[in-house]
Amino acid sequence: MMEPLLYSASGFLMKLADDLADETTAKIAGASAGILCGFSVGLLVTISSDAPYIFFGIFIGTLLAGKIDNLNHFLAGALFLLVALLGGLPVLEPVTLIVCVLGAFIDEVGHDLCKDKGYLSRIFEYRLILKMGILALAIIPNFISWIHGIGWYSLIFFLLFELSYEFTGWFDKHLIGYL
Repeated sequence: MMEPLLYSASGFLMKLADDLADETTAKIAGASAGILCGFSVGLLVTISSDAPYIFFGIFIGTLLAGKIDNLNHFLAGALFLLVALLGGLPVLEPVTLIVCVLGAFIDEVGHDLCKDKGYLSRIFEYRLILKMGILALAIIPNFISWIHGIGWYSLIFFLLFELSYEFTGWFDKHLIGYL
């Protein structure tokens, strides 16, 4: 099954591109990570029924929060959209997409506003609002049939994405020192 691998690879590449933009001047490495990230996420949304909600939600939420703010992010976003367009954009149910967009947006804004503010900084440091939204989207369709929601397997795959993202952040501290 290719989905879990793409979720994990996308988390790794997204964090790597982000850290290379924020903490180094390694433009080629950062741009390459951004391009590979955009390609892997774009491919993921073309093969999964739930990934488009999650990753279009993240893309739109971060765009609205002003977080697509460097070359690596721009390249990742552009390639993501290009691959998704070439693969065929799915029709998305609005409620599920809006929950993902709002979760990503609140996480990004909260991450900047609540740094070093105790309990709140922990919530936003690990982007828990989007995770809780996706958990809710895995539960709600069992009670409200007209909401598409997110399948349980996609919730688990998204958690793989997040673990990969976090582990990459821990290892980047050592890797970036060499660049």
